[in-house]
Amino acid sequence: MEASGSVLNNQFSISQFGEYYLPSINRNTFEKVDSTTAFKQKFKQDIFAKDTLHIVLGLDSGLLVNYILEAPKTEGSKYIFVELPEVMNMLNIDIPTEQQDYLKVISFDELKHHIESAEDDLYFIKDQIAVTLSLAASSGVIEEYSTLYSQAYRTINQHSISHKTNFNQKAFFEQQMFNVAENQLPASLLRNKFLGKTAIVIGGGPSLDLHLEWIQENYHQLFIFTVSRFAAKLSQAGIPAHIIVSVDPQDTSFEVNRDMMKLAGESLFINSHHVNHRILAQWQGKSLFLGNQLPWVDTDNIPTIGPTVTNSAIRIAIEMGFVQVLLTGVDFCHSPTGVTHAKGSIEASAGSNNSTIHEWVETYSGQIAETPIQLLYAAQGLEEEASQFPNVEIINLSKHAAKLKGVNYKSIKDINIVSAQCSPAQLLAMIPSRSNNESSFLNTLEAEITEAKNAFISIQKLSKKALNLNNSARKLKPDCREYQAKVKEIDSIETKINKKFHRYNMSIKVFGYFEFSQFLTTKKTQDWSEQHMLKMTQLYYSAYEVITQKLQKLTETAIETIRIRREETKVQPNIELLTAGWNKYNQPGRVWLLDQKLDETSLNTLSAKESEQLAESKKQYQEQLTSFSHPYFAMKKTNQNLDNTLAKILDLKKHDNINGLTLLVNSIRPLIEKDAFAARLLLLVEHYIHFIGKEYESSLQSLLQINKADRTELELKQLLLLALKLHQLDLAEETIKSLSLYSDEYFPQLAHIFSIQGNNQQALDTYLDYLDKYPTDEATLLKLGIFLAKIGQLEGAKSAFEQVLSINPDSLSAKNYLEQVLQLA
Repeated sequence: MEASGSVLNNQFSISQFGEYYLPSINRNTFEKVDSTTAFKQKFKQDIFAKDTLHIVLGLDSGLLVNYILEAPKTEGSKYIFVELPEVMNMLNIDIPTEQQDYLKVISFDELKHHIESAEDDLYFIKDQIAVTLSLAASSGVIEEYSTLYSQAYRTINQHSISHKTNFNQKAFFEQQMFNVAENQLPASLLRNKFLGKTAIVIGGGPSLDLHLEWIQENYHQLFIFTVSRFAAKLSQAGIPAHIIVSVDPQDTSFEVNRDMMKLAGESLFINSHHVNHRILAQWQGKSLFLGNQLPWVDTDNIPTIGPTVTNSAIRIAIEMGFVQVLLTGVDFCHSPTGVTHAKGSIEASAGSNNSTIHEWVETYSGQIAETPIQLLYAAQGLEEEASQFPNVEIINLSKHAAKLKGVNYKSIKDINIVSAQCSPAQLLAMIPSRSNNESSFLNTLEAEITEAKNAFISIQKLSKKALNLNNSARKLKPDCREYQAKVKEIDSIETKINKKFHRYNMSIKVFGYFEFSQFLTTKKTQDWSEQHMLKMTQLYYSAYEVITQKLQKLTETAIETIRIRREETKVQPNIELLTAGWNKYNQPGRVWLLDQKLDETSLNTLSAKESEQLAESKKQYQEQLTSFSHPYFAMKKTNQNLDNTLAKILDLKKHDNINGLTLLVNSIRPLIEKDAFAARLLLLVEHYIHFIGKEYESSLQSLLQINKADRTELELKQLLLLALKLHQLDLAEETIKSLSLYSDEYFPQLAHIFSIQGNNQQALDTYLDYLDKYPTDEATLLKLGIFLAKIGQLEGAKSAFEQVLSINPDSLSAKNYLEQVLQLA
């Protein structure tokens, strides 16, 4: 008996608390405590998190829906309940009209359509999604729920990643505008400077730890690129990188990368034009930028290549002329022992996530390894990059890295280095100092951005005019002259925007991807009515109006930043203005850049108040570098959470993934001393590993080690399966008696065990007691008929098979058995 193919029957019970529930779904859960108490104990306040799209798998017989509807409305949140189709058919869920935007109940197929509808994309963009398993789904007893969780998680994750890529244009754009004053020198200054040489790109993957010694030994022959977050680790190991690369626009990026900030004197920083401004603005060394300085000006610079910083680092190396690019710590997957990152990182100390269902890839060693879908996309991106530059040999030094087309594996002993003969200090000497022409640069930049701001103001005015014309046209008949005149005038506005403001138009639509996407339609052109066209026009110019207003604010921010930077260049700057500006944009570390510029005379003329303001900025920056209050530093707690680990275990077991189960054993083992639930899960995982390997005795022993008080229906079902497989009938009887406390569905199996033991009267009584409660259970009626025929009670068997046919006249099994009984009679 497997957990799959669960018996889900439409038989309701009323608990002692007066609540209707489905025993085949929730077993005896609501007989122990009322549903409200059960939900409070399980979910606490997590299920009421604000500003969150709560996707809940399973309805718990509809009681969980009632629990949410009866609670005070959660501010800024929505709920989507996803249920198995066969369970949906049993329930009649009536959501009040006024609550239907707040809470939906749908199937998994409907979930996919709902997500694709973009209705809730804002939650995906902000990464404010919470997936919660109902009590029934989290128990693991009904395996269909585990399959549902696996499917839903992957669907949600893929949608989240793809939409972040599309809709995060705003984040990229915003950081680019913050960075305009800092992005002074393009990375293209280094293009083709190292033709024919060898470079090594160092990522944060676990293989880095295997190659550190080799890198140290060959340091003076190597030209080193490193992702920003591991630059400090290398420096501490006596391996200062030539180039540190960072691309992430998210605000968490500063916390992730803050250890690199002290390396400004030893390495060149190359950043994407949209790197988080807190990193770039507070960097005290030389830097070059990737991509375009301004969104509306295309330049022949080295581009930012996504989706990860490693992809960009490899592209920079290629553009600089290196023809052999070595990779270490660029694994695109977890290590054979489940390690996700190199030692010294928050992720390494946090361990792998015990509940997240990842993808699996083949490595150069021929094994399979777990990988987050983000890294899978990064790996695919590198394959595309390798195909574009076939003359560049990209070599991964780790046999445990994901195997990629166009990227070969080589052992470190087989590597021939063609040295660039350039130290980090020599590289820094090649880069001009931006301070030489900074005032002129800032003046030109301010004029350029002011021109853009004026353009956005003009486009906004034109958009408002188009909207007014469109609103007037909607009140007119399409065939009248006035209507045609207004439509023609709207067309002329579009022509004017495209011609006069052509250089800004693409930037507006990229930044406003989400808003302009609302204008798109699935209707074919020939099906457009006049009213439909007017509605599309309304959406189109509304997008223009909203986006140009936002862009005006961004240009104002950029202009303010430029003026702060200009103030910093003065011999005697306005300290109050500077510190206020740094505080506003969370860039207190710029105080150290000012410190470098001010001579002794200027420092001596500072007032006590000014000195205090500068000291406060230094203190604030130090807090940024040392505080552990940021959520990023709580990753270990998140990863060790076991709420959804059972679903991951069942997903791995379903796919006979012994590697994945073994990694989970290693991840859970450190938790078992303080967590009885972890101890139970560990033994369950060990059971599945043995079971998949057909080591049934060992499998049984793992289950028997779980304390009887801790065994749930899931473990008992597995125990019954093994007891029957190993012909341990006493254990099977004991186990199924325990199972019958959870659900009546086990009584037919108990009857079967009694029959095997020769306890025919007990078997018959058990069958009849069950059928008295469930008289239309065809499968059990067939079993009863077969049992009665075996013990010679042919009339009883005949009656049982006839009863099946009265319920289902098309039952071939019943017809066959009845024919055999009639022949024996």
